[in-house]
Amino acid sequence: MAIAGLVFQKLVVLFLIMGVGIFLTHKEIFTKDVTFRLSKLLTTYVAPSLFVSSFISQDFSLQRLYLLLIMIGFAFFLLITRIVLVKFLLADDRNMDQYATLFANVGFMGTPLAEAVGGANAVFFISGFVVANQIMQWTYGIFLISNGKTKINFRSVLTNPAMIATVIGLLFFVAPFDLPVELTDTVATIAKLNTPLSTLVLGSYFYKANFKEIFLYKPAYYSAFLRLFVTSAISIFMIWLLPVDAYDMKLALTIASSSPTAMNAALLSQVYGGDYEYGSRLVLLTTVLSLVSIPLMMSLAATLYL
Repeated sequence: MAIAGLVFQKLVVLFLIMGVGIFLTHKEIFTKDVTFRLSKLLTTYVAPSLFVSSFISQDFSLQRLYLLLIMIGFAFFLLITRIVLVKFLLADDRNMDQYATLFANVGFMGTPLAEAVGGANAVFFISGFVVANQIMQWTYGIFLISNGKTKINFRSVLTNPAMIATVIGLLFFVAPFDLPVELTDTVATIAKLNTPLSTLVLGSYFYKANFKEIFLYKPAYYSAFLRLFVTSAISIFMIWLLPVDAYDMKLALTIASSSPTAMNAALLSQVYGGDYEYGSRLVLLTTVLSLVSIPLMMSLAATLYL
């Protein structure tokens, strides 16, 4: 149960940093333009540098490469299982609710939490989940949001920063040489910006939200329950059955599976014709409720395998 207590402690820290983000937005330091630019900085450079750093900080071994490939494959398996499950739990016309249930905020919430709890080892493995999550969001996710009206752009799948960073990091991981320490330290220093910046930006989204709309729309709670408890618990039981003895990998899988709704529920819906405002409310609602749900899910995981 110690892991659940540690996760709760780290979550409280993240929420306090979000509070600072709310304060900075209130003081008009985080304006709409500043928040947009910080989000672009995070997704294009800072978060990718974290993945690269997690790879180059590891000593290469075939065993770790094998576990990373298992991580990616199992992440796809979990996401596909969710798709099948959600078809039975949500009506076909509730596209945004389906998206919010399927896809977790592995980038802005899961990765900082994994880094805080498990360090570079957990980030190394959670990058594998990010690969699967990105591919599924930019294919099936966009299909859902646009109600089947948008063609899948595979170029966007392959050229998004998270994918590129993972490939670069993987190449350095298997390379038969070490990079200069000056370079690795530079990448690691930039990577350290990920947790504070992403959490501050997330706080700025809370400031702009109408809390009555977030917390008083009852149907949203069903989707939040599915995302935070039902699909997370099922994923944890499936991770428990995974016949691999690798603590860091299972920790990363658990955190990724238990994270709140992906920010893309708001961002992609704005681009592809989905209900942007409802997507934003689902992101914020599940993020708030995750302060309770993630420690509970980690307690379940600790009982079974962590």
